[in-house]
Amino acid sequence: MLSGKHLLWIVLMTIGGLFAAYVTGLPLAVGFSLGLLLLSFYALRGGMQGRELFPTMVKGALQTKEVVYILLLVGLLIPAWTASGTIPYMIHTLLSFIDPSYFLVCSFILSAVIAMTLGTSTGALSSCIPLIGLGVLLEVPIAYTAGALVSGAFVGDRTSPLSSAFKLVAASTGTNAQSQYKAMWPTTIAALVISVLFYFILDVSHDWGSGITPSVTDEYASYFTWSPLLLIPPILLIGSIVLRLGVLYAFIFSILSSVILGAYLQDISIIQWLSYLVSGYQEGVFPELESKGLKDMLWLVVLISLAGAFISILEYTKAIEKYIRKFIGSSRSMLSSTWRIMLFGTGLNVVSCTQTLPIMMSGRMVLPIWKEKFEAPQLARVVADTSQVIAGLVPWNMLAILCGMILGVPVVQFIPFAIFLWILPILTLIVSWYYDKRKLGVSNSIKGVTMKSN
Repeated sequence: MLSGKHLLWIVLMTIGGLFAAYVTGLPLAVGFSLGLLLLSFYALRGGMQGRELFPTMVKGALQTKEVVYILLLVGLLIPAWTASGTIPYMIHTLLSFIDPSYFLVCSFILSAVIAMTLGTSTGALSSCIPLIGLGVLLEVPIAYTAGALVSGAFVGDRTSPLSSAFKLVAASTGTNAQSQYKAMWPTTIAALVISVLFYFILDVSHDWGSGITPSVTDEYASYFTWSPLLLIPPILLIGSIVLRLGVLYAFIFSILSSVILGAYLQDISIIQWLSYLVSGYQEGVFPELESKGLKDMLWLVVLISLAGAFISILEYTKAIEKYIRKFIGSSRSMLSSTWRIMLFGTGLNVVSCTQTLPIMMSGRMVLPIWKEKFEAPQLARVVADTSQVIAGLVPWNMLAILCGMILGVPVVQFIPFAIFLWILPILTLIVSWYYDKRKLGVSNSIKGVTMKSN
């Protein structure tokens, strides 16, 4: 069993290694490995057998395979859509439907609607990739656009009944969808309204698209062969997810259709396709369309696999469980319990580099303590508004990395403008405070009635 001192050193080493790697430009996997090595060392000293350590790490790494597959497929999808002409064609088409004056509001709403429909943030963001290029043409700072799209994607990740994260919150807190929605609606509605107002203010305070002319997208038409067939890849992506064929199959179908269309419409040879898919689209003709490829994802795959091994050791040693009750405390205040859970979930998001563990630990491990004082659906609201969305605000978290890689924008750039993620923890603290205030008022009323009757 790991002591509290050991856990503190592991946390400091992990965060310090990640921060040092980020500042120096080294792969994050290099920095994270320091924390993993220290955790392994303390686990062995604490009684874990050497013959158990490696299989445990391998098991954890293999549990991340779905995330790894998606990351690798994203590295193929973006250059495939670009080289085939799908992204430039969609940018050209979107200009006919989106009012540039309200570009950020439209981007947020569109991303949110797609995410609610698909139930996956990665699928929603992949469908919205052309909006990044359109934003560049409209001279919208790319961090603004990415923030709006990520905010919209998390609306679905957190709220859609089809979302695996939504289901995980329900399972971890012992609630059903109906009671979960009832507890979540105050913060959900408030966060949506605030997000729309935030992006509306950014829109009206700028003059997006003032310098764009029809010739800008006409240049695309002179370079790429236009055809409505170019809409097939995004339609396949969205349709496959809607039909519940699986995200992996959706990406594969979309990529294959792009390769076929690119060979047919753009006359791309097999050698050219291999270059695009491995190294990204780097033609230099249209800088706003340049993208990364498969090789740019490899270090991220290593990081995610290491994070899986890290989580597996923590679960095997049950290193955190005994400290949960002590940290959450015995306070009868929901506000006090809420901010403690928020800190706990934030710490897990920072150290574990995943969204799943913070949700499970903040729900399943806290539930017995929480139910002694409050209703379980309120815990679902707290977990959804803190542990679940904070994953998108940690630069080295798997989900945040996926969002950044899909959009081609560093996580630290879009974080300040992903208002939906920022505002939910604040709103859930306010709701918990109001809950305490209302409970106190009811208690005082009961006491008053009792005193009068006596």
